[in-house]
Amino acid sequence: MLGGNFYEQVQMKRLFSLIISIIAIVFITGITFTFVIPGLKGFGWFFLFIALIFYFVIANIFVGLFKDRLLLVFIVSLVFSTLGMEWRLWLEWGEFSLVEHMNPVVLVGYPCIIAFVISLMYQFSSKLR
Repeated sequence: MLGGNFYEQVQMKRLFSLIISIIAIVFITGITFTFVIPGLKGFGWFFLFIALIFYFVIANIFVGLFKDRLLLVFIVSLVFSTLGMEWRLWLEWGEFSLVEHMNPVVLVGYPCIIAFVISLMYQFSSKLR
């Protein structure tokens, strides 16, 4: 989806691309955790749009790394989005602003939705490649 040269660069530097995508998932998930959930305090369309752009780039890196491995992409995205969200919760433990985000539905659903979005973008990009 991003171009043949992009996928060639990803395949030439597989380990570097994997590390960058994992770090991006952890930090973007952690940073945007309180800004991208509609209906909760702090939601902003701008942050949601920026997060979706990052997830699109990550999905395209996964297209270059993993061919026809949708389940692996989903599991990697789920594990590292959970890690990013938990990292943010650990850093801000006890903050009053996180009270709304401590709902069990949010804690379980947010990483699942992120993994689903990245997997959906991966599937879409791999079909168009």
